[in-house]
Amino acid sequence: MLVPSIDLFDGKAVQWRQGREHVLEREDVFDLLTSFSMYGEVAVIDLNAATGKGSNRELIERMLNVRSFRVGGGIRDLETARAYLKAGASRLILGTAARQDWVKKLPREALIFAIDSKGDQLVDQGWQSATGEKTEDVLQEMGSRCSALLYTQVEKEGMMQGLDRERVERIVKASPVPVTVAGGITTVDDIKYLNELGASGQIGMALYTGKLTLEDCMLARCNFEKAPLIPTVVQDADSGDVLMTAYSNRESLEVALRERRGVYWSRSRQKLWRKGESSGHVQALQRVDIDCDGDTLLFQIRQTGNACHFDRWSCFPTVNQRWRLENLDAVLADRREKMPEGSYTAKLFSDADLQAEKLREETEELLEAETFEDVRWEAADLIYFALVSARARGVGLEDIISELRSRHGNA
Repeated sequence: MLVPSIDLFDGKAVQWRQGREHVLEREDVFDLLTSFSMYGEVAVIDLNAATGKGSNRELIERMLNVRSFRVGGGIRDLETARAYLKAGASRLILGTAARQDWVKKLPREALIFAIDSKGDQLVDQGWQSATGEKTEDVLQEMGSRCSALLYTQVEKEGMMQGLDRERVERIVKASPVPVTVAGGITTVDDIKYLNELGASGQIGMALYTGKLTLEDCMLARCNFEKAPLIPTVVQDADSGDVLMTAYSNRESLEVALRERRGVYWSRSRQKLWRKGESSGHVQALQRVDIDCDGDTLLFQIRQTGNACHFDRWSCFPTVNQRWRLENLDAVLADRREKMPEGSYTAKLFSDADLQAEKLREETEELLEAETFEDVRWEAADLIYFALVSARARGVGLEDIISELRSRHGNA
């Protein structure tokens, strides 16, 4: 997996060499986030918090309203960690704090522990202090309490001198959990090497200086030598429904990445096929991934209309558009924005007293319900009115899910 990095200092995206020397900065952090997110799970690092010079927390939480991503840098207490999970962070990167007891109160699947290494030695305190431990000796203990490790080769960080492959291979093979490698990634060959090793690559300096592009990194992960046409599974980005399977070659993938839409290679017509070009049922490309062997692509898209030429939601007849709680939340958001005349939901949004009255009424009715059917009916009513009340005050379903996720510990 590709992990594009956005390091924040004083509200700007920056790159530091060896964690100290300022090399470059950019102000378009939201544009970077949108662009980077198509290629993998972005890592956003708060360098202010990491160095004890303030915080970018407010900015990061606004960025999390746009996309979910990994958050790291200066997370040293449970309150901060839970706040980021509540805001929608996909995972948290913890450094020195990883071994503290409060970390056990967080979900293991949401944790990435940072392993910073000079040679074979573990370092901390901003890479300045050796802990006296060998990196390989802490892998089992650290890996047992998190979902992944971030292994940084400190001497290589920001230097664009390539990976220490012998050490990388030892760490990846010895780790009990997946490893993301940072420091020294400079060429597409480095990306290809990590992919074949089963590791992810966190990319910073080479990306910002133009030494690497994410398009080239993605293409490097695809094994077109094995087969010039790669099966491409097309999935709805919101529901996870599999909509269709197509084929991609190097040319079609390049165009899809550039245009950010569903573009494939037509085997029957032997030319590029832009999905929806004639029907209007276009696909907006949200994220691209490649499997561990580099021979199957995954396109996560947002579909306009139906995906199948038989005018079905999916080319697979048993995959139908399912009603989910997210559908109700989307309707509530629409009603809150447009406030259509005659809508009961819009009436609720305009009357806080009515909201409170209905919540109390439905709570009582659920408590008094006795049969399966009555409990089901009243619970559905209560969920509806609770979501209306939350949405009226700016809280959506995804915010509630993030809150619940932040409470789930791994102790």
